[in-house]
Amino acid sequence: MLARQISAIHVIGVLAIVIGFMFPVSAAQASWLDRVKDIYQLPENVEQIQKDYEATKQQLKEQKDKLSETIRHSQETEEKLLKQNEALQKENQLLQERLKAMEQVALDKEKRNRKITNMVIAAVLLVVLYFVLGRVFRYVVWRRQKRHMR
Repeated sequence: MLARQISAIHVIGVLAIVIGFMFPVSAAQASWLDRVKDIYQLPENVEQIQKDYEATKQQLKEQKDKLSETIRHSQETEEKLLKQNEALQKENQLLQERLKAMEQVALDKEKRNRKITNMVIAAVLLVVLYFVLGRVFRYVVWRRQKRHMR
């Protein structure tokens, strides 16, 4: 009995479609037929959507791979620059130590030169003082002898 009901429903459906094609179609029926056609075209649309989805998925995967590669390259560059920065910092520290040492040598040399200059000036002053005191002593002795002689 169930098979007869299904078969009767099919027959009625086929008759309705045949009658629909035989009589002129009004605007309302055209819209209904367009909907039916759209329903049958849905699998094509689904296939297109699936193709678009797969293409988009592939593009996303490619972009993700490119991004991963860019991140990896960026990290390598960062590590390289950090190592280079450390090397430059060590070199800078060595250069600063050398500069301090050179400044200290220059200060020591300046102090030594000042001491030598002071010693030379002191020696010259002592020699001059010796001659001046010698002259003053002779003058004083000469004056005393002159007083005693009178």
